[in-house]
Amino acid sequence: MKTSARFVLAAAAFVCGLTAPGAHAAGNFWDLGYGITVSGSSADGSVIGAYVQNGSYYMWTAATGVTSIGGTWHGGVASVSADGSRISGSAYGSDGLSYAGYYSVGTGQWTTLGGIGGSSDASASSSWNISGDGKTVVGLGWVNGGTAHATASTSAGAMSDLGSLGGSSRANGVSYDGSVIAGWVEQPDGQWTGAYWKNGTLHNMVDDQGNALQEAGAVSADGNWIVGQGHFGQTWRYNTGTQQTEWLGDLDAMGDFQGATGISADGHIIVGYDRGFGPAVYGQGTIWIEGQGMLNFTDYITSQGVDLGGRTLALPLGVSADGRTFYGMDSAGSGFVVTVSPVPEPATYAMMALGLVGLAARRRLCGGKK
Repeated sequence: MKTSARFVLAAAAFVCGLTAPGAHAAGNFWDLGYGITVSGSSADGSVIGAYVQNGSYYMWTAATGVTSIGGTWHGGVASVSADGSRISGSAYGSDGLSYAGYYSVGTGQWTTLGGIGGSSDASASSSWNISGDGKTVVGLGWVNGGTAHATASTSAGAMSDLGSLGGSSRANGVSYDGSVIAGWVEQPDGQWTGAYWKNGTLHNMVDDQGNALQEAGAVSADGNWIVGQGHFGQTWRYNTGTQQTEWLGDLDAMGDFQGATGISADGHIIVGYDRGFGPAVYGQGTIWIEGQGMLNFTDYITSQGVDLGGRTLALPLGVSADGRTFYGMDSAGSGFVVTVSPVPEPATYAMMALGLVGLAARRRLCGGKK
């Protein structure tokens, strides 16, 4: 037997008896409940934002658990400022319309930020993200009942129209200081394609061959990286400085839909999904780590010593700025929060990869079902 083969078998045997190389006992997993969409986190993962569709918004901490913070969901998501002091969402104004705004954790009050002149189904605007410094809420505002434009809040506490290419547009992600905002624009032919606004200027996003990228979803804290829906079967990472696209791989070649939903502050950890047709929770979560590549998210979390109780983390929706807290929806439709130890330095990547190989071989070599 070759030395490399003996090494792999020894690693698998180690998995049978103990745990994977590189695994950590410091991780934790929390089930926040069925139907709760967990969609935002403070920089250190201590404050989590969530919502229930057609319901209200929620905050979670390890100490308090899930608590209702009111507001009213009319599209959009719940996001959290870096220090955990603000959770963006939407709430009713005095005129009976719902507006994008934010909840102040310190005061327990909602602040609405207005719209851009129109409304649709009792909504004038909705929030899709908040900057790390808590000063910029981005999303969409209705121009009329059928057209919406990407919006960003101003220093004066109102909503600014970021514009479009004649149709609709929406802002989904924002850098720490609010200078880079990413989302989508409707092209003249009706397609929704990736776009970003840098210091207020709109940029279409295309790959190195000139093909339009799909909807952009999240921005790294420094504004250097944007991620979003997959293209040609691969997840991508776009550099706003060089305007170059980096293809991150395809976890499941049989999956029809791939994409990234969240990115760490430095852009080195990216979470997303890979699935076929049907509900998103029927697929599998993915995680891409700089220097290690694309991995199955559930396998990665269990390799870190976290007991998921047999759950599949099908749809991670984001990662905290420090790369240690992940959140989203599992395959049963419940919201989750999971923490792990810091991602290891590059020198240990090979050992971690070996641990994941061992996990995959556990059933075959250990004779048990995991």
